[in-house]
Amino acid sequence: MSRRVRLAVFDLDGVLVEEKSSWRYLHSVLGSWGVVEGRGYSKLFEEGLITYSQWMELDLRAMIEVRGVVYCRELEEAAGRVRVAPGAKELVDLLKGRGVPVAIVSAGVDLIASRVAEELGIVEVYVNKLLCDGGGRLLPVGIEIVNPLRKGEVVRALADRYGVDLAETMYVGDSEWDCSAFRVVGVPVVVGDRSVSCGGQLRGELIYVDNLLELYEKLVSGELVT
Repeated sequence: MSRRVRLAVFDLDGVLVEEKSSWRYLHSVLGSWGVVEGRGYSKLFEEGLITYSQWMELDLRAMIEVRGVVYCRELEEAAGRVRVAPGAKELVDLLKGRGVPVAIVSAGVDLIASRVAEELGIVEVYVNKLLCDGGGRLLPVGIEIVNPLRKGEVVRALADRYGVDLAETMYVGDSEWDCSAFRVVGVPVVVGDRSVSCGGQLRGELIYVDNLLELYEKLVSGELVT
């Protein structure tokens, strides 16, 4: 039986772009990935020992610690080098052409998300924000918009605003970090070659696709109905 899609929401990293993590990508550009990896900030967050805002701040401070000064212009240039995933443009155009609202809900970085959204023609973008001072220098604090463990709350609010039943909402992600969104929608889609375990009962069975082109074909063939 075909599942209906009346609202499409996408994760950014590993879904709309080839990079698996916006944060790791920027750390790699700045040479600070080894520092944050060694300090285990991710594990501290997963264990509930720090908040997501604190994790963001620790990551940003590590960037500045390694480089001394980080200019936002450099981060913008790095964001411009991130490649949109194959099939993303075709998929978004197909959905929009059929009148399906499209949004990005990601715990990634706004510099990358805003560029990708502009390229794909997506207006609704919910992503964490970096801040710069008057001299264009990166500040060691950011603005938390999307907690990676609470993406489902943002998706639910979007569905309410558009008047769309969550059973007819699609969320496209790639990992366990997307489980809060997968749990609330009727059309949860996993992109990539790995299985995802969310634990507990999902509203809709996970749909696995190797890439966005395969998801595009499911919409064209009528396996997913808009």
